[in-house]
Amino acid sequence: MEVYTFDKSLQERLVELTEILSSRDEIVPASQIKAEWSYYIELVIEPVGWQALWRIPRLVCESFHIHYPTIVVVQVEQVDFSDLSALAKITAVQDDIQLLDKYDIPLIELYPTHMQENNALDIVGTATCIDQLRFFYKYLWMPWDVDDDDDVDWVSVHLETRIRLFFDMKRSAITNETSDVIRSLIREGREIEQKISRLEDTISEEEQEKDIDGGTACQLMTLHFRLQQIKREMEVLENPTMREILANQTSSSKNDEIESTENNEKCKEGYFVWLGGTLEQMKEAINKVQISLPTELFFKISGSLLETLYTCDAGDIIVVGKGTHTIKSAGRLEDGGTIKGIDSSEDTILNKIDIETAPSLLDFSGNEVLLENITVDVGDLRAAVVVRAGTTKIVNCKICALNKSMVKLGIVVLPNAKLIIENTLFDSLVTGLVIYSNGEVFMNNCIFTNCTEGIQIYDNAKLIAKHCSLTQLKEYAIRLETQKYLNDTRRKCGGFELLENVSEISLYDCKSEDNGKGDVILKTATSFVLKKQYEPMNVEI
Repeated sequence: MEVYTFDKSLQERLVELTEILSSRDEIVPASQIKAEWSYYIELVIEPVGWQALWRIPRLVCESFHIHYPTIVVVQVEQVDFSDLSALAKITAVQDDIQLLDKYDIPLIELYPTHMQENNALDIVGTATCIDQLRFFYKYLWMPWDVDDDDDVDWVSVHLETRIRLFFDMKRSAITNETSDVIRSLIREGREIEQKISRLEDTISEEEQEKDIDGGTACQLMTLHFRLQQIKREMEVLENPTMREILANQTSSSKNDEIESTENNEKCKEGYFVWLGGTLEQMKEAINKVQISLPTELFFKISGSLLETLYTCDAGDIIVVGKGTHTIKSAGRLEDGGTIKGIDSSEDTILNKIDIETAPSLLDFSGNEVLLENITVDVGDLRAAVVVRAGTTKIVNCKICALNKSMVKLGIVVLPNAKLIIENTLFDSLVTGLVIYSNGEVFMNNCIFTNCTEGIQIYDNAKLIAKHCSLTQLKEYAIRLETQKYLNDTRRKCGGFELLENVSEISLYDCKSEDNGKGDVILKTATSFVLKKQYEPMNVEI
């Protein structure tokens, strides 16, 4: 089922959004922006009777206890112009899921389809308007904008600079480091906005009961203060001149680093992260490190994996002692390197308490990354490992979710990235492994258990699995989202024989048993799911 998609230039976006928000030649403060959209969509959007796909958001999927992503077909029965939402009736679902008949859905979550029962509808105009609305609220409107002064014209101050920021990121005119900072700040700001909303509701209830908790009020004040800090940082990054200065500083720093490296003939360094113990225990640990590393390696000892990840260089080797290590990200090893435990994976755990900065614990985009003898706990994050580019190798590891949720993913392999994984356990996740189109995975002797599903794979992704076990899963061992291998049917369920004609998937001596719904499902993937649009500020994986 095809939906309308749009790929517009910077100038097109700027002209149309300026016309929408400044059509009356008046100052439009932040507090008036939603009203301006209401006036516009009331003139353009069909008020009733059109069909769309609803891409149910991640947190809503979690509350419904269903897979993410889940897409359903809806019929719009009424548009609430003032709230920028629609009352829609669900008319078709692909999975065996239980949902209510009708929902109030934000318009930006709806994607009008080409096929409509009523040909008299202006569906192109409706789809265009919703795309404009979605682009604005996903990429241009920031959570701190609501606090702007009413005598400041939001359109003249922010519209063009934020559109240019979006396109600069899209064209890679901004360095990866700066883009990552921008995404992290926006993501944190939106998380804080949600927390503020929940706390304000709590305080409102406490006021009615005349029992206000001082701790709640203090927490609310702290969140507002942090949101203002993020606003000030983003004001600098939104300014093209300031971005150019930062880029020049980064370029100069990198040139100095390259020159220093060439002069000193710097070689790869090693780090040993040791959380502490007796001298005898340390001696034993050092002996283990010595066995696993080359003797000529220049070596340092650290007490914090978090600090080491940000002081090391890409390509370095970090050996980790037993214990639980709390980190924020892969740091400089995102671009390549090694994180290796000297004990068993059960004894060496990586987790993350601060969930504001990224959707995953480890995010790799380097040429060569090795993760060995480590347990990666998803915790409250959305995914354990994201492989964006290059080759990532994972050996003798455990990928798990100690805090279970419907949206926990193990490893996500994005287009054109490669994963080699051996002797690894996927435990208590929603989906152990997700492979997007043009991603590659080579898997040997891996176990998937206690997950909702083992592997989710899309057309044109490559999977070679040998001696793997996918057992005791709540639903399916392998889910193939496909348009290539289904003829006029919505789905097929069965055993591994269903994959015999799928050229991209090869299974050798793999076992699947005791799974709740079956071994394999081939499910129709809509063009909407497979069409990958560039979203440089996207906050979801």
